Amino acid sequence: MQIETVNNYFENSWKPNYDKFKYSGWALIDKIDKDKTILDVGCGYNLFKEHFGNNLYGIDPANDEADERVSIEDFNSAGNQWDVILCLGSLNFGDETIVKPQVKKVCTLLKKGGIIYWRQNPGLGDHPWKGVEEIQFFPWSIDINYEWATEFSCQVQQCMMDTGDRIYAEWIKH
Repeated sequence: MQIETVNNYFENSWKPNYDKFKYSGWALIDKIDKDKTILDVGCGYNLFKEHFGNNLYGIDPANDEADERVSIEDFNSAGNQWDVILCLGSLNFGDETIVKPQVKKVCTLLKKGGIIYWRQNPGLGDHPWKGVEEIQFFPWSIDINYEWATEFSCQVQQCMMDTGDRIYAEWIKH
């Protein structure tokens, strides 16, 4: 799978729908302390920015609404770490050789005691937009959450299905 295919899909076809998700959508606004520093990885249209202001920094390789148009692989944090990281449907594309290094990098960007909020696709190519058939979705599972969280010095605080077809997870960094 080529990254250009994924970026083209998200730039030209994909549309957000945070209303659909009980745990990993708008409910996060009330769950996250407004004083925390937040990195939104794959922020899309950067819709949480208006709720958290300058405490939120959104990165996305395919959307000009991001604070910085960059992939997680190419993101230079200049040594910064965040209290909260949002990965709401963003680290879902490709196989383990692509997704696992992305997850590892996200964990390095999180402060000790910080939390990652996840929305993960369990391998379903069920988006309704043109071009989805060309995207390889990583088959996230609850087991992978526990395995990788442990491997990357985190602990799963919560992991469950969100709206029936996505996984919602919270990881805390040791």
